Amino acid sequence: MGMTVVIILVFSFFVAIVTAETSPYIIHMDLSAKPLPFSDHRSWFSTTLTSVITNRKPKIIYAYTDSVHGFSAVLTNSELQRLKHKPGYVSFTKDLPVKLHTTFSPKFIALNSTSGTWPVSNYGAGIVIGIIDTGIWPDSPSFHDDGVGSVPSKWKGACEFNSSSLCNKKLIGAKVFNKGLFANNPDLRETKIGQYSSPYDTIGHGTHVAAIAAGNHVKNASYFSYAQGTASGIAPHAHLAIYKAAWEEGIYSSDVIAAIDQAIRDGVHVISLSLGLSFEDDDDNDGFGLENDPIAVASFAAIQKGVFVVTSGGNDGPYYWSLINGAPWIMTVGAGTIGRQFQGTLTFGNRVSFSFPSLFPGEFPSVQFPVTYIESGSVENKTLANRIVVCNENINIGSKLHQIRSTGAAAVVLITDKLLEEQDTIKFQFPVAFIGSKHRETIESYASSNKNNATAKLEFRKTVIGTKPAPEVGTYSSRGPFTSFPQILKPDILAPGTLILSAWPSVEQITGTRALPLFSGFNLLTGTSMAAPHVAGVAALIKQVHPNWSPSAIKSAIMTTALTLDNPLAVGAGHVSTNKVLNPGLIYDTTPQDFINFLCHEAKQSRKLINIITRSNISDACKKPSPYLNYPSIIAYFTSDQSSPKIFKRTLTNVGEAKRSYIVRVRGLKGLNVVVEPKKLMFSEKNEKLSYTVRLESPRGLQENVVYGLVSWVDEDEAEFEVSCSVVATSLVQES
Repeated sequence: MGMTVVIILVFSFFVAIVTAETSPYIIHMDLSAKPLPFSDHRSWFSTTLTSVITNRKPKIIYAYTDSVHGFSAVLTNSELQRLKHKPGYVSFTKDLPVKLHTTFSPKFIALNSTSGTWPVSNYGAGIVIGIIDTGIWPDSPSFHDDGVGSVPSKWKGACEFNSSSLCNKKLIGAKVFNKGLFANNPDLRETKIGQYSSPYDTIGHGTHVAAIAAGNHVKNASYFSYAQGTASGIAPHAHLAIYKAAWEEGIYSSDVIAAIDQAIRDGVHVISLSLGLSFEDDDDNDGFGLENDPIAVASFAAIQKGVFVVTSGGNDGPYYWSLINGAPWIMTVGAGTIGRQFQGTLTFGNRVSFSFPSLFPGEFPSVQFPVTYIESGSVENKTLANRIVVCNENINIGSKLHQIRSTGAAAVVLITDKLLEEQDTIKFQFPVAFIGSKHRETIESYASSNKNNATAKLEFRKTVIGTKPAPEVGTYSSRGPFTSFPQILKPDILAPGTLILSAWPSVEQITGTRALPLFSGFNLLTGTSMAAPHVAGVAALIKQVHPNWSPSAIKSAIMTTALTLDNPLAVGAGHVSTNKVLNPGLIYDTTPQDFINFLCHEAKQSRKLINIITRSNISDACKKPSPYLNYPSIIAYFTSDQSSPKIFKRTLTNVGEAKRSYIVRVRGLKGLNVVVEPKKLMFSEKNEKLSYTVRLESPRGLQENVVYGLVSWVDEDEAEFEVSCSVVATSLVQES
């Protein structure tokens, strides 16, 4: 009997299952092994595939050239085994499913139109940001091209809308990638192929993400009057290229790789991905090796060509080891708050008022209503029309609200121990004020002493700026270390991700009910999905000013100038700040070969990965293995079998003025002996490189399972620069 493969997709609310003897695979090939008679790689791939398939027509799903070397195809297990013996075969990967990580934030990361990074970088003019997601809604005002420069002369992309007029100087490319979707869901090809041929976004996620990165200025943007103001992306004059590889029925590795492949070929400068593999699809429960991670593998090819790649870190926090997309050559982003709350106000007839979290979008009259207080019990069969009902509930909140709504009540004041946030209130399509139980006595006293005369007024759609604490990492944001490569500290950076206002398809119902659907051109979403495009926009601003900087140099500038906050396993280097990213003073630069040399030091666990990303064997690729990677952060493990001192070497490049001296400053790292040598770096020239070492020793063992701090280099003369490197010492052990 043939092997049965079951693939379950977790995306939106649709679960698709493929049951067959065949499965889609991604096949990595060594192009140097291509026989001379073949004129191109595709003809070689096709002939190789034909030679292992005997009883059906062979078909290549995608032939890859720029992101990986190889192809994707549908194979039986026996065909796959035969393919392994063909010349040039390197390895295979299952076509794994991938999932999405779903006006105020530009100011929150220190961008303003009068001075600083925005005007200096000309708002990202001339830089192309590639978004790989659910498509785009081109009719959104966020994608108008006022103030945007001409399409770059080297741009090779295409616009695949039915009308090319939907693209402009802002939106310069839009393509569809659906072959992997069809290979995994063959029934879709026969019934709904028409709806899978357009880059139009029918989900909303891609539109939202694209506008965060590079949406143009839009006045009077809001979510039903919440967060009202001028909406803008981080790089409002940058160009956008859209690669639709995510669908309601699922997202597949083969489509994502093809999209990255095309983006590299088209000539994008930055790639933003708000999606990644899911731990739910790790059948062996042993973690995904980087060689099986399509984003990790394809992104290495991107950085080899100078393309900066930024990804979301996942929404599986607050647990350690929950982070994904942590390959060292990728910038991995966590998500945090932006110091803003959405509220309503409850005012009783005695003028005592309470604020409560709310995103209720509907209209509600701002007048006094009579109040009925229900201490406990059911409200069924009661008539409470045009009254505000006050009650207590901690367990069955949903059913209680449903009961009260059926009585004809105008609104509900629900006193509860539950700690609700704004996003928790979205699901209630009824005017509700959630009030903390600490106010129960005050409310009960008023309602009971004025049984026949008690009144209350509810007001919604209030936005409060400057709430504390902010920035703060979201509980949902995934934490490091990164299971597949714990040697590098991840995430890299924190960016705004909680209730971010951005563009939305205006024809897609955003909230409301079937009877009364509500639509808006802007939506508030939460997730690391929203954080990643913030950093993509910042990278575009840096690239505009420093076109020759490598992806690692850009990453370093973002990390070493961040607003340092808390545990780096949650926030990375800290919250992204644009105050000094264009002029960081010093950078930690790293070449693609440096990454390979570091992998070669771990050759046993990285053999397959090295083979794939270098397209050569280990003996050729690993001529200079190195135990050090010049990364802008450090993580050291002090466990029962790793208690010896740890030494790290780093090299700084002076991108500031010549003749600058820096002295070292160590902060935090309580209980550790920290030795940095030398303690002073004197740069005589611009672009000069100087190295230092950090020695960490835990003589009495770590006092906590995570100890952290900073090793910073401070400009000795004017204290203009402080170049920070986050350091973590931990006893965390990955669960088997």
